Amino acid sequence: MLKYLLLILVIAGVWYGFRYVNRKKAVGDKPAADTVDSQPRRPVTAEDMVACSVCGIYVAPGAAKSCGQQNCPYPSA
Repeated sequence: MLKYLLLILVIAGVWYGFRYVNRKKAVGDKPAADTVDSQPRRPVTAEDMVACSVCGIYVAPGAAKSCGQQNCPYPSA
């Protein structure tokens, strides 16, 4: 009977040992909450879209590229 009790204690010790090591490893891998975003985030702003007068595709005026058709008002990229 003592052999079975000792076997159960060894198995439980190994089980809880692995759980303890894995928990410490998982906690150590996560970066701290204050180091993740060291830079404050800029607010996202919406930009109105404009339709190309040639093909009618809506584009952002600041990042508009040519649609490839002749007489396109936007520069080629």
